[in-house]
Amino acid sequence: MHPSRRHLAASLIFALLATALFAPGRAQAQLMVSMKLNKETFVAYESVVATVTVHNRAGSDIVLGGPRGTSWLTFDIYRQGDLLSPRRRDPFGLGAFVLGAGKSVTKTLDLGRAYSLADYGSYSINAAVYFPPLKTYFSSPKKRINVSDSRPFWKQSVGVSQGRGELASFREYSLLEHRDQVRADLYVRLRDAKTPRVYCCFSLGRYLNIRKPQATVDSQNRLHVLHMSQPHMFSHSRISPEGTFLGQDFYRETAGDRPKLMIDSGGGVRVVGGKLHDLDKPQPVADRPHSITDRPPGLPR
Repeated sequence: MHPSRRHLAASLIFALLATALFAPGRAQAQLMVSMKLNKETFVAYESVVATVTVHNRAGSDIVLGGPRGTSWLTFDIYRQGDLLSPRRRDPFGLGAFVLGAGKSVTKTLDLGRAYSLADYGSYSINAAVYFPPLKTYFSSPKKRINVSDSRPFWKQSVGVSQGRGELASFREYSLLEHRDQVRADLYVRLRDAKTPRVYCCFSLGRYLNIRKPQATVDSQNRLHVLHMSQPHMFSHSRISPEGTFLGQDFYRETAGDRPKLMIDSGGGVRVVGGKLHDLDKPQPVADRPHSITDRPPGLPR
């Protein structure tokens, strides 16, 4: 065979082998991408948290790194058929690294920090990981979420110091009830009183509107919320004027003694009434609600 023909045949064979090696089915098997979202239904401005896991099935170590020095992980997010752009070019800043053969890496990211997800409607989301050997992306299965909103039923503005010589800014706490097919949740949202900026929006847990929540701010402008989270059980939550969740305690209502918020002379807020309850502690038999199958002692079952 003529040398040039032999060279051409060898090139064709190499191309066929490379095509077989990196065919879509094989490539997908070499790099497996999965994604979980913290839930499916969200309130506007609530954190949409994605947990992405990448498995290396290539049989050898690979370098994960994005094109032109960008992150190796990005997301395809569509709202009503329109692809959303991130607020900045490389929002997550995940640098290149070596992923060992047979190993996996997991990243948990708040998508709301990189994409605008506050508009009401349905969104389609999938994670996309750059695969350097093929110079292409491989994606996780798509997930769908719905974003809705509720009208605040309580609001309170507070001043926040900006430092010596600076005018204080004003922020607004609000409480919202969000109800789905299963249950209702109580949400708190903190936003700037004069601009569209939202500092936080998150659930304080299950909400029974049998009792109206109590809400007030203390001398340090921290929000205190006391609401019924289950029958005879109340939740006391605290939120800072920076939007940080400061903790939550639970109180059980006892006979004729219902928990309530009280402001003391120094501007502090505390719970009076009821009994502090540890959810992690086993509940005494006497305090547990009776099942319909329970029988008094001595009666046949």
